[in-house]
Amino acid sequence: MKVRPFVLGVTLLATALWAGLTLTSSVPAAGTTVALPAASTATYDSSDVDTVSRGAVDREAAIVTASATPTPAATTAAPAPVVFAVSSVAYLRDQPATTGKILATLAVGTKVTATADAANGWQAVTSGTLTGFVKSSLLATPKAAGTKTVTVSSAYPACASGSAVESGLVAHTILVHRAVCTTYPSITSYGGIRGDGSEHASGHALDIMVSGSLGTDVAAWLRANYASLGITEIIYQQRIWTTQRASEGWRAMEDRGSATANHYDHIHVLTS
Repeated sequence: MKVRPFVLGVTLLATALWAGLTLTSSVPAAGTTVALPAASTATYDSSDVDTVSRGAVDREAAIVTASATPTPAATTAAPAPVVFAVSSVAYLRDQPATTGKILATLAVGTKVTATADAANGWQAVTSGTLTGFVKSSLLATPKAAGTKTVTVSSAYPACASGSAVESGLVAHTILVHRAVCTTYPSITSYGGIRGDGSEHASGHALDIMVSGSLGTDVAAWLRANYASLGITEIIYQQRIWTTQRASEGWRAMEDRGSATANHYDHIHVLTS
């Protein structure tokens, strides 16, 4: 059979094209030089990095902010205010003198705060909303070292000194007797009723036979607890203290001529 020239030509052309495609897609033959890709000239925009790594940027900003925070300056604590307790009924006056106007009457145990140093026997203080002056001798530091702290009660056990001392005494005088003998058991001698027309005849007075520093301690204790014990007057070592003139503290007395008359060997207590 004869092949037509046209058909033969098309067949040969297709065969050649197919062979060429196959050669082009094959691996280059050994020794053939292959051109490398051109070097990259692309650059990175820093804003793109920030966008991609926003978390890292935020952490850096936080660190910078923290390190830039100033350190607070050290502060010195102010000294604590000095507080006193009223040891005897006291007047709060507008001037540091007995002629000053009385702003208030302060009961025993009232806490006041010093506003300045004491001067000339007067202490500048505040009490509540009031500011004024109180005699320094009528103030004490609360719970001072060596201070005897006793809760005064209306019920004390009978004293070793016996009921004979209490015979004829009024209730407050008996209370003083029992309170003292319980608080100061070393004191065993007392004087009660006497028919001499004095305060002792009424049952409102008690003599506590004590002297020296112990007597001073007892007198101060009685004065501090006068309200609970019903005491109106105390005499010891030629000095007198009364509730009527409590703000004046201890007052000197005239010389009566002997240690006993001047109350150096005992404390005289008068009750209501």
